[in-house]
Amino acid sequence: MFYGERIIVVEEAGKAVVLEGNRRVAACQMLLRPTLVPAHFKTRFPLASAETKAAIRAVLADVTPSRAVAEPILTKRHTEQGAKPWSPVAKMRRAVRLLDTHSVEEVAQLLGTSMGQVRKLIRPYRLLKLALGLTVWTPDERRGLEDEKLKTNPYTRLFTLAATKDALRAHFDDDQNIVSGLDSAKFQGELERIARDFLIPDPANGGKPKRDTRTDATEYFAELLAENKAQGWTSNGIQGGTTGGSPITKPPIASATASKPAAKPLGTVQGTATQPQTPKASIFFENLQCHVQDDILIKLSVELKGVNHIKMPVAASLLLRAMLECALVYRIRKAKKWGDLMAKQKQGKQPGRDPGLGDLVAFASVHANGVFVEQNMCKTLASGTTKSAKNYLDAMTHMKFQEADPPTLASVANNIRVIIQYILNGN
Repeated sequence: MFYGERIIVVEEAGKAVVLEGNRRVAACQMLLRPTLVPAHFKTRFPLASAETKAAIRAVLADVTPSRAVAEPILTKRHTEQGAKPWSPVAKMRRAVRLLDTHSVEEVAQLLGTSMGQVRKLIRPYRLLKLALGLTVWTPDERRGLEDEKLKTNPYTRLFTLAATKDALRAHFDDDQNIVSGLDSAKFQGELERIARDFLIPDPANGGKPKRDTRTDATEYFAELLAENKAQGWTSNGIQGGTTGGSPITKPPIASATASKPAAKPLGTVQGTATQPQTPKASIFFENLQCHVQDDILIKLSVELKGVNHIKMPVAASLLLRAMLECALVYRIRKAKKWGDLMAKQKQGKQPGRDPGLGDLVAFASVHANGVFVEQNMCKTLASGTTKSAKNYLDAMTHMKFQEADPPTLASVANNIRVIIQYILNGN
């Protein structure tokens, strides 16, 4: 493995999934098991010596608690000099995946870029996914469309042109989804035509798509533009015509100051029903809920849920430590074991001192002390990950030798979120 660049894995469904270093791991696997080498590479693939096999049979890896925590590291490796840069499609996919759990502004901060650049990645990817969502493709055509080396610029550029928007009666909503005023079937048909002409290789054109960036959109959509004009449609979305001498108008798209309708799903056509949004998993404590009657925990849960750990990592660290400590105090008191804890404190090195967070964790993690009925909860509290989380939060509280950073904070939250939510559920 490259010096200073261990592979990065995440545990999913009991398996270690490689997030960074896929090519290196695949090469090692083929050196160890030559039967894995594709047939057309067998004559060119080297045979590994016994010494080499012994050296690569086990490799060191960094284990990330979640894909989200590893995203900034993966992005940095593939956008700075060194590792192989991602293809345009891979960059689009990564940005969109981050948007499942982050705002555009947060994704920009994580990727070290501007909000404008993030939006430039989102729109093309949504347009590509829209084409992939059509059910008209043969298996070979679909493989071509899913290829990360696919040249998407001619296709996506077309949708930025005024003539295209006029022809499709289209605009983009706040989530960068295209919204068309055309009849649904007609819009789908136009989308297929565009994808075939700008993305699918044409044998008659030397294996290249029929159309490229030099295509004149006005000429390409001449028939559709003429049809729109005949129906009285203009670039402002106004439909002319008369009924009893009065013009029939279609309301223009709402201005930025007007109230905005709910965001539409990918490729929504006007008039279709919206779909319910899929709930998003917490990266920090976005879904935290307090179900116990305790004023301190109620107030802390509201602030912890609302704090932006990316913009305000120090504040988020202090809130998280306060929440963990107060939750454990609440749990120990509820179990009527506070007297036992104070008795242990009197026998300690500093009698009379109030228990600190370390004392609370140590006491609650012993099943015999009766704070938790469940053995597994005690094991979780006693685990190394909980202790590491506690030590990190202590360092943030005293601001010694270390500064708060969002990725580490998200990892810490991932380690103790279950404990906190368990207590706040009133179990």
